Amino acid sequence: MKKILCLALSALLVVVNAYPAAAAKKASLSFKKITLQEGKTKKITIKNKIKKAVYTYQSSSKKIASVSKKGVITAKKYGKTRITVSERLKKGSKNKKRKVGVVVVTCTKKKIQKPTTSPSVSAVPAVTAPSPVPTGVPQTPTQVPSSESPKPMETPVPTPDLYTAPVMSVRVTDQEKYSVDGTTCHVDMQYFTGDASGDYFSGSTKGKGTTVIKEYKDGTKQSCARYILSGTDADGKTCSLFIEDNGTADDEGNTVTKPTIITDSQALSWLETADLQGRITDHGNGEKTIDIRWNESQTEPIPPREVVRPDESQSYPNEIFTFMIDIGSTSSVKGTAGSASMIQFKASSDCPNFKGTIVSDSVDTRLKYNGQIETLSARYILTGEDAEGNPCSIYVENNGIDDNGMVTEPLIITDNPAFAWVESAKLHGTVSWSPKLTIHVSAAE
Repeated sequence: MKKILCLALSALLVVVNAYPAAAAKKASLSFKKITLQEGKTKKITIKNKIKKAVYTYQSSSKKIASVSKKGVITAKKYGKTRITVSERLKKGSKNKKRKVGVVVVTCTKKKIQKPTTSPSVSAVPAVTAPSPVPTGVPQTPTQVPSSESPKPMETPVPTPDLYTAPVMSVRVTDQEKYSVDGTTCHVDMQYFTGDASGDYFSGSTKGKGTTVIKEYKDGTKQSCARYILSGTDADGKTCSLFIEDNGTADDEGNTVTKPTIITDSQALSWLETADLQGRITDHGNGEKTIDIRWNESQTEPIPPREVVRPDESQSYPNEIFTFMIDIGSTSSVKGTAGSASMIQFKASSDCPNFKGTIVSDSVDTRLKYNGQIETLSARYILTGEDAEGNPCSIYVENNGIDDNGMVTEPLIITDNPAFAWVESAKLHGTVSWSPKLTIHVSAAE
């Protein structure tokens, strides 16, 4: 009997001692599936965490959704990924590592809300036309007494700034500058180098960029910067960005720009159709910062600009200038919406009206969006002599298309008074290839 009682008590003790271990709850995930829009975040929460444990997170595809050391998920690109959560016990504990669970993350594209429809006709107050009045009948103004007190004038509400989401800041340093002071316009061609930083991209200019600033004598001021940045995106992948930044200045001299971006980064492809704006801060001593911002309330993708074909409806028999081109190296960026190329070149002229050479290597920028023909824009300054031997300079901006052959509408600014008329003339550009690439600039009749 004593033996049986001892065995019973021993069994009871085993059950009692085992109960706490059986009752102890293991760490688990509060959710195992989640759907996030691109750019949104969500923290993984773990129930029944063990104090003596460290929890780690691993994404199967960081380019779709990344996860921080603290378990914060960031959706980056459309698709699905799995985040594995592991538990590692500190030294001295048994079962040092185990799998807590897996969170399946579905990343959806950013929702683009359609603009609200225009008010229906019935919602617009009707306007009754006055009855016709016979000619010669004097009219007595009719006043309708109002029972309402006059309302105080409302203070106008400031227009909200739509461009508040930072994309990147580009810090540029001016290099050499060349100028032409024409009759209708003063042109500066400013070369620069720079570095870009931000949450989405960091890198530096590939070679030198150029900004052309045109100040017309009527007070209008325009700028256009073109450059390529090389660096890494938010996923740490090597990539390039082509940027064309067109700007205008207000009465106070502040310049606001409209950047166009083409990039070979999948993570940054959304920039190609984003509604962007640039703000320029001049620090003096040739240092400037371009802050590129995004309009988060954007509802529709920005389409590529329309291709403008040069006017070929009239004849251009009066050849004014010819420019010989020596083509150099090419830098290209192929994006989702299209591609951009920047072709280095040198130029010279040996025609009756002008003999001269280019002041510095320049660039022919080519843009080709999906479904469109290729556009080109070459900008350069030459110095030399006119037909009378007088020193002069010429700024050439050759804009056009390459559709199985190049055709352009050149803009020319020159400090030569004899050719002041060219600045406002209707010009046409064609090319020949003997002995080398030659640009022929002609005027209409």
